[in-house]
Amino acid sequence: MRLIFEKGVQGRDGYSLPRDAFAEIEVNECVPDYAAVGTKKTLSEVSEIDVVRHFTRLSKFNYGVDDGLYPLGSCTMKYNPKIGEKLASLDGFVYAHPLAPEETVQGCLKVMYHLNDLLCEITGVDQYTMAPAAGAHGELTGNLIMRAYFADCGQRRPKMLVPDSAHGTNPASAAMSGFNVVEVKSNDNGTVDIEQLSELMDEQTAGLMLTNPNTVGLYDDEIRNIERIIHNRGGLLYYDGANLNASLGIIRPGDAGFDIVHLNLHKTLG
Repeated sequence: MRLIFEKGVQGRDGYSLPRDAFAEIEVNECVPDYAAVGTKKTLSEVSEIDVVRHFTRLSKFNYGVDDGLYPLGSCTMKYNPKIGEKLASLDGFVYAHPLAPEETVQGCLKVMYHLNDLLCEITGVDQYTMAPAAGAHGELTGNLIMRAYFADCGQRRPKMLVPDSAHGTNPASAAMSGFNVVEVKSNDNGTVDIEQLSELMDEQTAGLMLTNPNTVGLYDDEIRNIERIIHNRGGLLYYDGANLNASLGIIRPGDAGFDIVHLNLHKTLG
């Protein structure tokens, strides 16, 4: 298969650039000399249909959520309606600045406030933050909240329990938050080993990061016992939302005793 640069024909093009919203700004006003490129980059001169066919053909080499079921247990990925991308590209969102005066972004604030209420109702928690930009970022945020909580209580709890069936980023997020990661083995059924969990959970442990259903797609039917073990020893229970959509209608994480919950936009809400 030829590279896109090998398909070019001089003088051929297939693009229509949007209006330059920053035409009045000189490049040298915002780009330092050492970062500026003095020569124009040469791109392949190809028609629109050639570009579409080339990259569509490349995309078919991979298996993706647009082609069929994505069976990985810890990431229940789904087809995301393209209308979501259309709405996210509206000027009111695209050009909203984080430091914009509140009176100029009331629409965005209304959407976020309403979404917060919906997420709280879905998961059974009291409050959400929209700040994390990804699932692992949400894990990091939750872990830092847990660390801050115990610091505020005057307790030092350096350990974090993570099942061997947890979402793969959990150990890294706990480690980046300053915790020592302690693995909890699975039992013969593929869920958390309650006896080992009880042995590992002590006053030096901040809590447990649990993905439910777990990486192999199994719902942990011992969730009530897990909650009692963690909370009876002063720990916090963290819910990784990679598979939350599989739990909807069974029990909300907040009702099951989870203290912190993160959701994945492309999985839970896709």
